[in-house]
Amino acid sequence: MYGEFHALDLLACYSPSWTGRVISYGTASLLAPRRLRIGPSHIAVICQYHGSPVWVESTTLSRHPCAILGRPVKGVQAHLPELRIQDYVNEGGHVDLYRLSPIDRLVDEESDLLSRILVQHFIGKEITYDMGGALLSGTRLFKRTRLLPHADLNELFCSELVAAVLMRLNRMNRDNPTRYNPADLLRQLVREGTFQFEREFNSTVTSAEKGNR
Repeated sequence: MYGEFHALDLLACYSPSWTGRVISYGTASLLAPRRLRIGPSHIAVICQYHGSPVWVESTTLSRHPCAILGRPVKGVQAHLPELRIQDYVNEGGHVDLYRLSPIDRLVDEESDLLSRILVQHFIGKEITYDMGGALLSGTRLFKRTRLLPHADLNELFCSELVAAVLMRLNRMNRDNPTRYNPADLLRQLVREGTFQFEREFNSTVTSAEKGNR
């Protein structure tokens, strides 16, 4: 139903909730690539865990227990991709899948490194959510000044986590990952040609696929 997921696939999440709309419209830009003029409110990344894809994110809003730790977490956590996609679809939102361009795809060693970083380091060390950084990343001017705090990888918000991983895997130039909200991060990756839009998950698509099973 959901197709195949690849290591380092990015999931751009659009929530119809009040908080989600504030983030999406607060980071909107008419100069962005067409699909990203209204930004996502959240972003997650796929890695492999025991041979299966897992959705890794930093959030305080998931009600599900972490698939690795076995209990609810406020911070970096893992879930089945289908479960989290359905959360957004069921509330009337949607999820866009972005995939590395063919020349930027991971080799096996990089996929293994991605899993170690996300599972053993960030989830294993129970890295918590960075609320202050999330608020600063939504500013349009302050985050571009030298007053922006340095990155603290002991607490991470969603796009800060993804940006830090991309930099470690050399799919982004080194910078302060705290600078990136979900919209800014995806816009830069798409403009640079590193990632491409792959597909959208929404109620219409998932219902049609269920009917064809």
